Amino acid sequence: MSGTTRKLKLTDLVAISSGQVIGAGVITLIGTAIGVAGMSAWLAYGAAIFVGFLSILPFIFISSTTVLQGGEYSIVANMMDKRVAGFYATAFITQCLSLSLLGKSLGMYVTSVLPSLNGTVIGLIAVTVFFVLNLGGVNIMADVQKLFTAILVIALLIFGFYGMTQVNPSVYDITQPGFFKNGYGGFVAAIAIYAYSTYGQYMVMNFSKDAARPTKDVPLAIIISTCIIFVVYVSVAIVDCGLLPIDQVANKPLTLAAKKLFGVLYPVFIIGGPVMALMTTMNSTYGSRANPILRAARDGWFPEFVGRTNSRNVPYVIMFAVYLVGILPLIFGLSIKEITSNLVLVGYLLRMLTAFSIFYMPTLMKSQWEQSFLHVPNSAFYIIMILTVLANVYMVYLSLRGLSFIVMIINIIFLAFCGIYAVLRYNTGKVHMDSVRKMV
Repeated sequence: MSGTTRKLKLTDLVAISSGQVIGAGVITLIGTAIGVAGMSAWLAYGAAIFVGFLSILPFIFISSTTVLQGGEYSIVANMMDKRVAGFYATAFITQCLSLSLLGKSLGMYVTSVLPSLNGTVIGLIAVTVFFVLNLGGVNIMADVQKLFTAILVIALLIFGFYGMTQVNPSVYDITQPGFFKNGYGGFVAAIAIYAYSTYGQYMVMNFSKDAARPTKDVPLAIIISTCIIFVVYVSVAIVDCGLLPIDQVANKPLTLAAKKLFGVLYPVFIIGGPVMALMTTMNSTYGSRANPILRAARDGWFPEFVGRTNSRNVPYVIMFAVYLVGILPLIFGLSIKEITSNLVLVGYLLRMLTAFSIFYMPTLMKSQWEQSFLHVPNSAFYIIMILTVLANVYMVYLSLRGLSFIVMIINIIFLAFCGIYAVLRYNTGKVHMDSVRKMV
């Protein structure tokens, strides 16, 4: 173990958390939401962020209670049956596919400014660069993340605040006819569209083991980054709703308004905004995916060599596996829709399982929970938990509705494989979960 690794401070965690949640999706989602909600789409974004924050409250509570050495995996491992933990660890590997989604999207944005370049090659280069960077240790990753996140937030805030001085004042008049296009149904539909881009900040808890004050700074980072995305997302949405006639921006990407607002400086916005958003998410994805798998490997769910680390305490075998899973869809030319279809369902199922695990926290971690600076009465805690689990069940339902029959069957077969593997691996006697009930 190297003694040169410094622990992450609150500013590091806020940068990781903000960079993780602010993706280029905001560039494409607003126009789609305007298509169903009209000018009220900016108000729907604020509501979606509030709903998203409610859905991750359980993760904020548990991260304020104990140090999660394996992030999301540690929650399941310490609250549920050991074999369920093995299922979770195996299925979690699929979430590395998000790297290919980020690489694919990055290539699209870069080629929109420089069409002579090959988008797939750009994506592969970016995924590779951040793989090498993350091999250098969490400190290097965090320093780059702070710089890139600052550029990203500044770019989007310039768009939002400057753009708000140029919009039609009617965008703020919620009483005007047609403000709520399609009424309540359209407003709720817009919230559903936005939901996927409003809760990723909770994944910073996967860096708990690297934090100087994990039970204080991790939950604070989630809360602070939520405030940041509220200001950024709502201001950006107001501009998209009010800068051009609403029918011109409906179902169109934010880039249309950006071209109008920035003119010849539009390429600068693309680099500082959507491209930087993708790179910050890509940068933090390696650690947020590797740390849970590392803890699972040390618990015996994978062969011992999987958990090997280099002189910078980086699990290089796992990092390479994350990298490999991330580049294969790019190499084979899968579309964004195909990648997303195989990512969303398993992701929501795992998140639902994690949220359900936290139900047991007041019982299994009674003293730690009572000492948490975010402690609430158990009655309030259970009400929040019920709402969270129901929200996650609904998201799984939405995911199932959007999947083709073939993709659904592939997902079900894969989940069955994960369950069988967990049982067989546990029966070998090689699983030694000494961390259970200790969160270490």
